[in-house]
Amino acid sequence: MKSILALLALVPLATMAKSVPDWQVCNSATDTCASKGWVCCVAADTPNSKTKTCRSGASQCLSSVPKSFAGANSYFLHTLVDSDRREVLDQLKASGFKTVRIFLSRTGAKTKGANNVGVNDVENPVGKYDDSILKLVDKLIRDVYDRNMKLIIAFHDRWSLGCWDTDAYVTKYKLPTTTSCQQHANIANDFYTRGDAQADFDNRIKHILAHRNPYFNNRPWSELSEAIMGFEPQNESQGGLESGTTMPNPQWLCNRAKTIRNAVSNRKILVMSGGGTNYGVSQLTEYFTCPALDVVAIHSYEGANVNKLKSAVQLANVHKKRVIFEEFGASGSNKASGLAAYSAAANAAGVPWMVWQVLKPSNHGDFETWTDEKDAWAALANAARQSNGRKGAWSWPELNK
Repeated sequence: MKSILALLALVPLATMAKSVPDWQVCNSATDTCASKGWVCCVAADTPNSKTKTCRSGASQCLSSVPKSFAGANSYFLHTLVDSDRREVLDQLKASGFKTVRIFLSRTGAKTKGANNVGVNDVENPVGKYDDSILKLVDKLIRDVYDRNMKLIIAFHDRWSLGCWDTDAYVTKYKLPTTTSCQQHANIANDFYTRGDAQADFDNRIKHILAHRNPYFNNRPWSELSEAIMGFEPQNESQGGLESGTTMPNPQWLCNRAKTIRNAVSNRKILVMSGGGTNYGVSQLTEYFTCPALDVVAIHSYEGANVNKLKSAVQLANVHKKRVIFEEFGASGSNKASGLAAYSAAANAAGVPWMVWQVLKPSNHGDFETWTDEKDAWAALANAARQSNGRKGAWSWPELNK
């Protein structure tokens, strides 16, 4: 017996490895997964777990080196005719983009020269819902899913509150309007400070999240993590109303984020801030300390600044948040160089970025960019491909289906 035990002691531990069935707990140092091509790893959708399981490929594993990514805003993409909408997505996919961001707001036909249909906002009047826009987005959600991309949806646009547009909230709450939104924002404080307005907007959020998509077995949007990466209460909330970095209602965004998270139990769908009008206003303390917010979105048209993005990364790490450079843009003769500079700064900081905006057709004198602007498109496509191989500040397992 003693000699047998001695021989067993000499057997290398590797030979004692077991074959582990699919999805079961494994030890990467000793075990092998039973199915060909399966690997033992920490799952990408549970990045904080220490438990490894057999997964069906490396794409399902949390990478030891987190990767960044690139995306694009195309705020009314859901209204484009089918062929143009899919062409935009196909070009984004081919160029290495992984996310697309849209707004839920009224859009006129032929906006910015695009071949799109007009659609009303989801409310008119407040509390009376018209799901026409949501049905258009249903198709976009399917198209994004088919291309292994993800969608970010802002439920409203601050600039519809009497600045660039006048929606039902302006009418109900008698918000002042402006005909010169380019020069100065209208004073829409009541929308953010009145309790009844906040309750109305929470109802809007709940209605949207409960909307069921017929292309995904009639499941509500709140469950569609395979196609939706994040929800935002509003694009650039309280934009133009800030005094320095003080807002009319500093807790407005966090309270709306809580409404979203209460309706979205799926943690693979992120709750995002929707950005501000510049680097500073995008990064309010209240955003980083809000328990319901996962991602603080930065918007800036002030020029590329890698140091500000690196500072944002440091601040996010302190508060256990993540950051995305969600809006930037350039126009005119400096469009290509401007876009290259912004995206290079984000890549250098390890921060994902989303350009404003990709649209067919392009507009050389404005922020819309398309493939016919060869230099500008090449700058974006090159930066997008670089982002996919660049070490990121964080992992983004939500990009996986």
